[in-house]
Amino acid sequence: MSQRTLFRLFALLLVGSLFKYFWLATYAHPVADDFCYAAKSLGMSLWDWSYSEWMYWNGRYTSNLLMIHGPLSWSTDFLPGYRAVAMVLIGLTFLSFWYFFRKLSRRTLNTGQELWATLIFLLLYLNLMPDLGEGFYWYTGAVTYQLGSILFLLHLGLLIDMPAKGSGAVLRTLLNLILVAVIVGMDEIHMLLMVCFHLARTVWLIRERKGQLSALLLLMVTSAGALLMYLAPGNAVRGAMFADTHQFWWSLGMSFLQAIRFIGIWVFSPALLGFSLLFISMYPKVRTLFPGLSQVRSISPWIAGTLPFLLVMAVTFPAYWNTGLLGQHRTINVACLFFIPLWFLNLSLWIERGALRNIVSKAISPNMMGLAMVLTVLALNLTRNGLAANADILSGRVATFDKVMLQREAEVRAAAGDPTATVTFIRLVDPPMTLSTYEVLGPLRDWMMHCEARFFGAEDGQVEMKAEE
Repeated sequence: MSQRTLFRLFALLLVGSLFKYFWLATYAHPVADDFCYAAKSLGMSLWDWSYSEWMYWNGRYTSNLLMIHGPLSWSTDFLPGYRAVAMVLIGLTFLSFWYFFRKLSRRTLNTGQELWATLIFLLLYLNLMPDLGEGFYWYTGAVTYQLGSILFLLHLGLLIDMPAKGSGAVLRTLLNLILVAVIVGMDEIHMLLMVCFHLARTVWLIRERKGQLSALLLLMVTSAGALLMYLAPGNAVRGAMFADTHQFWWSLGMSFLQAIRFIGIWVFSPALLGFSLLFISMYPKVRTLFPGLSQVRSISPWIAGTLPFLLVMAVTFPAYWNTGLLGQHRTINVACLFFIPLWFLNLSLWIERGALRNIVSKAISPNMMGLAMVLTVLALNLTRNGLAANADILSGRVATFDKVMLQREAEVRAAAGDPTATVTFIRLVDPPMTLSTYEVLGPLRDWMMHCEARFFGAEDGQVEMKAEE
């Protein structure tokens, strides 16, 4: 088999490995906050809704707008739109990283090579992300965090090779100013990342004596958005639901431990190890195609090695600070997305500085290359989220989940027209591992059922739940 045929077959297997994630979207259903936001915002104006959320719940001025006009408000038959959102977000993640990578590589690669690298990134992200369900298939979590990351990648791409002057520089700066304001208002995680990034970027550009004005403007808008988020009265209302909040050293220490935990999990994952081995073995050719890799030698290995830890700490600190615990992992999805390119940056740095030079210098036979590719594809499909997705689909768990959820929705709709009717949800015995159900550890909490009842027009007391039949 020729090398070109080998790589084409590998690319085909990678595309096939992506299909199941789109298939899962066809079984997604709204749950919990999806119904709560849709029921609470019903009949409210955009201004009244935004002001109410800012005063009594949180300062997320951008993502809150997406809650009032979510797919549950698009049509009485909301499932097609709800499921389409997950597919669109997967596609936008691909496109945003493609744009960022295209800018980063300065178009030294052809389109096919860029798409190939982007596909690998997306598959690694889907396999490694700690919470796949909340990452893409649960609307409330997905548009808050995943959309924020998508816009962040677009923003980073626009910052690369910014014109120094002229109309192009003005338009690029205006677009970035809008993006900054939008991204900061998505959630506390992206707010903190944006503040740290633009503060560091501004200091660096001032030292380099270039682009200071646009950098300062971006930092000012970032700071203004962050203050609007942080000073929202609703934060205190929300924080009152938790104990042991606003403990700096506890939050910092636990964030550091979580950084060690998640980075350890990612580094030793078979899929990342497989792609890392392929990257090292093909590095001479990659370096030829992407000459900019030689410049990584100028980066301090301490800075490059510390960045992934700082990244994970930055996305876990707000959770510990605001709630005293890491109650969900959708925030870690943000760190996972940026950890992957940082990991390959570190690999390149180690190779360029000689730490992995002996491995790179050894030629690998086509047979060994083919075996490595097969093992990597198997790792993508038989470990972590890849295994969970395949198991959910092939075992029929997602099909059963879809049937149960459709029945629940039909029963609640019917109860809305009959005040004497009651609906009893039977807890899922074997819920999917890849879709958000909130029935893994026990029955749905009362507020989740009550939100669903209110959305369909039924009373809270008409819906109850049994542990199991």
